[in-house]
Amino acid sequence: MRVAPAWAKPWAQGLNPFALTELEIATGDVFGQVDVPPWPEEPEVHGGPLDVLFDEARRILSRRRCVVAFSGGRDSSALLACFLHVARRDGFEEPMAITARWPGDAEAEESEWQDHVARELKVKHWEIITPGTDFDLLGPLATGLLRAHGLLWPAPGVIFLPMIDAAGDGVLVTGEGGDEVFGIWEMGRVWSAVRQRRALRSAVRPVLGGAMPDWLRRRRALSGAEPYQSWLTPEAWTAQREALAAEAVAVAPLWWPDYLREVDSERGLRLAERTYATICASRGGLLATPLKSPAFLSALARSGGRLGLGDRTSVMRALFSPLLDDTILSRVSKATFAGVYWGPASRQFAEDWDGTGIPVRWVDVDALRAAWRAPTPVYGTALPLHAAWLATHPDARPGAPKGVVPL
Repeated sequence: MRVAPAWAKPWAQGLNPFALTELEIATGDVFGQVDVPPWPEEPEVHGGPLDVLFDEARRILSRRRCVVAFSGGRDSSALLACFLHVARRDGFEEPMAITARWPGDAEAEESEWQDHVARELKVKHWEIITPGTDFDLLGPLATGLLRAHGLLWPAPGVIFLPMIDAAGDGVLVTGEGGDEVFGIWEMGRVWSAVRQRRALRSAVRPVLGGAMPDWLRRRRALSGAEPYQSWLTPEAWTAQREALAAEAVAVAPLWWPDYLREVDSERGLRLAERTYATICASRGGLLATPLKSPAFLSALARSGGRLGLGDRTSVMRALFSPLLDDTILSRVSKATFAGVYWGPASRQFAEDWDGTGIPVRWVDVDALRAAWRAPTPVYGTALPLHAAWLATHPDARPGAPKGVVPL
């Protein structure tokens, strides 16, 4: 199994069911790929990727109560449209859309988009919740998860709790993986330009770069990999640059099917899915991530051929234009939730922390504390915060992890 870098040992100062490494704790990120089963050689569902999503929606709607996590973004809107289409076509109960809103947090504001999509899709069952300050990274909800399951990835996974609870013993459908599946393959834009005979000269360099041997591509990526974490030691900085360079090579193949296979094996996405599935299971429910299913990825690879379907907007249009208007499919803005996570408990812990639990080989303790004190701390500070809390709370280490869904 290709998982953590060989030069970073697993963190062992608290319950760590995912075997996150010391460098990953320090950087607040996870690296690498894992081995995954091959996709089916013969498609289980005849037709394109949209037909596969319809089949998955029919399977879920016919068996259990269904709740769609609906943020108003393109991925969740597309999935909600798919599930509503199948429910209305086949006579199933329509799924509930559930949305969390944080009034007063401009960065997390998406209500206009949510209202627009809901009107377009004529959503009947829509629950809007306003969790307030309940999602502090060290508030009661988050520390409850830490005590029950140990260190999880991503650290702010607590944000899904209201949606998971709303699903109960049913199925929570999320658009996890959509950004990676649809949006970050650099060669998609290049091949699209080539097919349309646009910017042919500008395509030469990335094509030649993609055709280089892996060792040379990694060397090129290493020169451009710049970690953003201000609290890393020089040794950690070097190690993370190497990890980022390796990832840059992994997710930048020349051909679309190869890219989708790399997305399927990305360790960070796999761990995120496992975290949300674990939390759902602990409450008696199930998680569904249709955009990451092998059947969908396989169908998407076939539909795009070797050159793919273009950039993110082009892929969304190719798949979902029968269901959503173009203003939704071409949206480029995206909400962020960093301000939601840093509440009074997290701020107080940062002030009181004595440096316990974080490997000093990788972290400058004073610099990390300064990063926690920032008006809006960057994303990578959340995982070391949880690790430090677990290390300073021995009562939160009950032994074997409870209810962690296998990878």
